[in-house]
Amino acid sequence: MKRLIFALVIVACTEISRAQDSVPFTPQYTYLDIPLAEWSYQSAAIGTTGGFFASYMNPGMGFSLALSTDLYTLAHWGLQRIQFSSDPWKQQRRSLLAIYGFDLITSWLPLSNSWLHEEYHRAVMTLRGVNSFNEVLLCRIGSSTISVSHETDEEMAMLCDQYHPDFIRLMAAGLEGQTLQNMRMQRDEFFYHQGLRHEVILLVNALNNTTYLAMCGWGYGDKEAREMTAHEPTIAERDFTGMDLMAWAHGLFNPDEPYANRGLHPSGTGIDRYITTDDLSPEAIRYLRRQTWVDLINCISPLMVGIPRINLGSHWGGELYGNFALRHYLTSFGDDNNLELLLQLLRPERQPLNGYLVVHNYNNYRHSFAGLEMGIVDLSLWRGHLLLSTNLHGWLQPTDFYTSQAQAGGSVTLRMAANLGQANTTIAPCVPYLEVGYKSPGWMAGNVYLDATPMFNAGLRWRL
Repeated sequence: MKRLIFALVIVACTEISRAQDSVPFTPQYTYLDIPLAEWSYQSAAIGTTGGFFASYMNPGMGFSLALSTDLYTLAHWGLQRIQFSSDPWKQQRRSLLAIYGFDLITSWLPLSNSWLHEEYHRAVMTLRGVNSFNEVLLCRIGSSTISVSHETDEEMAMLCDQYHPDFIRLMAAGLEGQTLQNMRMQRDEFFYHQGLRHEVILLVNALNNTTYLAMCGWGYGDKEAREMTAHEPTIAERDFTGMDLMAWAHGLFNPDEPYANRGLHPSGTGIDRYITTDDLSPEAIRYLRRQTWVDLINCISPLMVGIPRINLGSHWGGELYGNFALRHYLTSFGDDNNLELLLQLLRPERQPLNGYLVVHNYNNYRHSFAGLEMGIVDLSLWRGHLLLSTNLHGWLQPTDFYTSQAQAGGSVTLRMAANLGQANTTIAPCVPYLEVGYKSPGWMAGNVYLDATPMFNAGLRWRL
């Protein structure tokens, strides 16, 4: 199934014609985000791994998203600059094929989107003291399944029975990571005019998520689960859950079922971890199928087919540009469907004004709740020596899958980047940044905590 999707993606994307950017935004920057610290998560990782440096082997949601996105950004930037032919048409064609080939081949390698998917699972486990191993590090090219292994049955039972909302979120976290990667690359392309060809990895991420949901909703994942069971005789080599989304649906519809109720593993050793369609109620199967259709909205954006921005006319002394994307996330209580609007005002000889607005629709089984998010990106202050980014997010969210009651909450973050030695329209080659914030109880994409938590992040942004 995965190979078929990859083939279809290549055929489709080689025919895509990129819309030309009509605004000569100078300079055009491509950035790599190098995170250095992600607190409070890193304190949990130290406790889980036993040491400060060992904690970097459990990089967390923010770290892994940045590093995986850097891989594709750097590769696309470099491959577009290789001279494959003196003929412009052949140069473009071969450059695209090189990028598309890179995106597909590296899917099984460290720092790829598959690695990111598994690291988002691992982050949730790390938060609760459970260490694990990401088998993408074994570089099994062509493998149809990749496991997160080396968890004990007792640890999985602890997560299920004591931290059930985290346990549900754990199952869907891989899809969350890939959807966030699309969001990050699309925002970077819109705000920074990078001119990079991200279409294949964007489509692979979106279609991978939808296909995975379909496999689980229509029972095609049962065969994979049986094969995994037959080839994993010891507890250490077993995946933490098997088919992620069958387990996600099972957790939503059976919040009070003890983990031990899954019964004995067919080998006679340990618990039978893997959920199949036989374990799901008809309502759970219908719910999974509905989520599959809803997940297709992740493909709805001009950015998915190489249209980076849309001219909205002349306003406020410059040219106003916009774009949009629809996104679908699976959550600890159901799902989040949102509409993201991107805006940029380009003014002569001045830094652009960047902003976004996201309207959220949070859903559990039968009820819907609203949320609103807004932010600014790289607002130039103090003659360009300080770049300020903010995010304000407010929500009404259900606390579980069945409740009709909403819990109000939100988050606020502030990022300050020091544009050292530069001013006005010039960005330094290396920009250090600090990010501080606070999140109340609730689910937020890319934040591993469902509880209230302060945030402190630091890193460097390198300009290519």
